Amino acid sequence: MKKHLISLFIAILVLEIGISVKAKNFDISAREESFDIVVNSKSGPWNPVINNSKNYIHKLRVKSNGLAPPTIVKVKSGDNLTLAYVFGNVYADKEGHPERKTDADGYPKNMPTYAGFLPSFYINDRIKHMALIGTFTNSKGVIVGSPFFVGNGPTNITVPEGSEQLQLGINDNLFRDNSGLFIVKISIND
Repeated sequence: MKKHLISLFIAILVLEIGISVKAKNFDISAREESFDIVVNSKSGPWNPVINNSKNYIHKLRVKSNGLAPPTIVKVKSGDNLTLAYVFGNVYADKEGHPERKTDADGYPKNMPTYAGFLPSFYINDRIKHMALIGTFTNSKGVIVGSPFFVGNGPTNITVPEGSEQLQLGINDNLFRDNSGLFIVKISIND
C-alpha cells in the first residue's frame, strides 16, 4: 500500500506541476511479486531507428518529434507477467483539449494523424490513438516476437525466448505535444 501511495503522490505531482518524467529502466530480477512503473506520454513503445522495419516516425519529423525512450523493464525469458493500468491520463496536443485526454485504452475513437503510421500499424490498426502498448526486446532494443496492446488490462503475457526487456510506450507518432503519464502495475506470476 505504501508503494502505491508513493506512486500516486509522484503521479499527481507530475500531472499538476508538469515535472518532466524521463523513461527509467526497472529491474525485476529481485523477483518482487508486483510493482508500479511510470510510462511517460512522450515515450514511444520501441526505438524506431533500431527497429527500422517497424518505424513509426515520419522521416521529415525525426529531430523535432519529441520522442522519449520507452519505459524499460528487465525481464527473464519464460516469466509470466500481468500488466495492468493503475491510473493516470495522457493528452495529445497538450492539456486543454478534454476530448484528447485518455486512459491506457486510448481515445474513444480513432483520430487521424498526419505524421505517418502509428505504432499500432504493426500490431492491429484498431488499437486506439494514445493507448498503452508494449514489446519485448533483446538487450540492444531489437524487437523479439511481436509488439502487443496493453491498454487498461489486465494483460497476461509470457516473456518470449531471447527477450531481456519489456518496453512500454504510447501509441503515437508525434510526441512533442503530449503530456501526462500512466502508472502501470507489473506482476510476476508463477
